[in-house]
Amino acid sequence: MTTRATGIVFLLFVTALHAEIAAPPALSKSSSSGETPAATPETAPPYPVKAQIPSPIAFESLNVEVDPDVELAPSLASNAASVGNLENEMEQSMESGDLAMTEKAFNKLLKIGAPPEQKREAILKMARYLEDKQKAGAKAAVVYEQYLSLFPDDAANPEILLRLGRIYRDNGAYASALNKFYAVLYSSLQLKSGDDYTDSSLRAKMEIAHTHFAQGDYKTAAQLYSRLKLIKMSQTEASEVAFRSAYIAFLSGDFNTSLSESQAFLTTYPASPIAPEAQYLIVQSLKSLGRKDESMKETIKLLQAGKEFGKKKPAIWAYWQRKTGNEIANELYESGDAVGALSIYQRLAELDDNPNWRGSTVYQIGLCFERLRHLERAREAYQYILDKIPVTANTTDTDAIIGINLSTLREMAQWRINNLSWLEKTEKDVSLLLDKQPPTPIGKSASSNSNATPARTPIQTAQASKTPSTKAQNPAKAQNSN
Repeated sequence: MTTRATGIVFLLFVTALHAEIAAPPALSKSSSSGETPAATPETAPPYPVKAQIPSPIAFESLNVEVDPDVELAPSLASNAASVGNLENEMEQSMESGDLAMTEKAFNKLLKIGAPPEQKREAILKMARYLEDKQKAGAKAAVVYEQYLSLFPDDAANPEILLRLGRIYRDNGAYASALNKFYAVLYSSLQLKSGDDYTDSSLRAKMEIAHTHFAQGDYKTAAQLYSRLKLIKMSQTEASEVAFRSAYIAFLSGDFNTSLSESQAFLTTYPASPIAPEAQYLIVQSLKSLGRKDESMKETIKLLQAGKEFGKKKPAIWAYWQRKTGNEIANELYESGDAVGALSIYQRLAELDDNPNWRGSTVYQIGLCFERLRHLERAREAYQYILDKIPVTANTTDTDAIIGINLSTLREMAQWRINNLSWLEKTEKDVSLLLDKQPPTPIGKSASSNSNATPARTPIQTAQASKTPSTKAQNPAKAQNSN
């Protein structure tokens, strides 16, 4: 057989080999959770997965007529330098944020004729880039699965399996997620001892418990968390397990247990990033137990605790302070407890001077004053919104929790002022006709009743603090109850 004929046959063999190696595993729809994410596999391939390499072709047995003009494919001449060039091209595209060019360079790299070992770092780097930078979990899963197929005994596989499991869980493919986490335990057994074994094994066990929690299997999750408490772990991991146990008790309707475990959590981990959420859990547990006064006190405690423990994670504390305070204050207002609602709204106003947040809380302060018949104080609150939120501010943005933009808030404040003027005039005219005194505020006066009318004006309260904002509340909710 001529040399050219041998070259053509070798080309056919290499092409078949590369097509098998480069082909990513197919993703199918999940049926384990009842959801069908577009790019989520139903069942993960067994671990480890070996690449299916075709048997060698007996070149001498083939009788092929070779076209004298056919040349060998350029990919056959690829070498380590070609891989390096494509890796550099990938990195440059990653740095510039050009996903299309990054994927183009990566696909070229997969198709060239270099051994898979030379492409290992590039494949791993591409998968992490898709997951961490581009937040493209489905694409990252395909590349991770390909990596496991090409390198089934690689030392990085436990970490890759953990990443894959989280991706599948985030997309609702709980069976596939559990498959990956249990595969981590299997691969960890091969290590037998050492820090790598302990870390990957513990992390996999926690992820398995988290997965049962995520799919609503609280009974199994609670059992797994209770077992984890017996294992030596870091303070961060121990605090996460303790909080999850308290949260499961709340979701299961055992409010006394959730209350006691949340209180124990705060005693042990007062500065934890999860602490404000645990405080929120205490408030909700007390509310579910019908202990309204205690829940209000715990809400105020949460609003004050951020000054001491919220310095390291201000955004997290700010979110839970706003969420907790707003929910409790709205419920107090709707139940008719305007004094209790007012005390919380005023503390909420102190948290931030961001226009979205401050304007919304001051608006609700005005509603509380209206209900308490302190109409001048209410008018002052609404006027603050018109005076302190400039017309040039970006009034078109709508906060996700507020559900109302600043332009609408200003219109609402102006309407309330006009309505107050009409109300006062109408009540005065009616009182003259009936020869009666107009209705008086709840309490003797704005200064004599500190519970009904706090000493600070809404404007003074609103100017008291400058803390970064993350979330705000819904002023329209309290307005609809007025």
